Parts: sequence; C-alpha cells; structure tokens
Amino acid sequence: MNFPARLIQLRKAADLTQQALADSASIHVNQIRRYEAGAAQPTLDALIRLAKVLHVSLDGLVFDEHERGPSD
Repeated sequence: MNFPARLIQLRKAADLTQQALADSASIHVNQIRRYEAGAAQPTLDALIRLAKVLHVSLDGLVFDEHERGPSD
C-alpha cells in the first residue's frame, strides 16, 4: 500500500475527517488533500505530527508492515 492509501486508511480507522486530521496536526486541510491524492509528499515535521494524531509510529505511517525490517 502506498503512502496516500495508508494515510486515508489510518485517518478513516481513527474516525477523522480530513478537516479534523488537519486541525489536530496543525496542517492546512488542502495539504492533507494533496497528501491523500498523492500530489504532495509530507515533510518530516508533518509526518511526525500526523503519526502522533493517528497514534502510529513513523514506520507505521510510512511503510507497509511487510516493508519494515525485523523487530529487535
């Protein structure tokens, strides 16, 4: 699964609208729309804020489970 699809899936699983996610992460809603459409890539700062709001690790936000390395 690519990043836009993962972001949509995580946002919906958290029962958040694009606007609610944007407000919680202090990111403009149009930027959230661009991330979900695959038209823009978030900065590291934006990824950190999105991961916190969605209660996932950065790895969980950026990579599929099978793309992550083995747990230590």
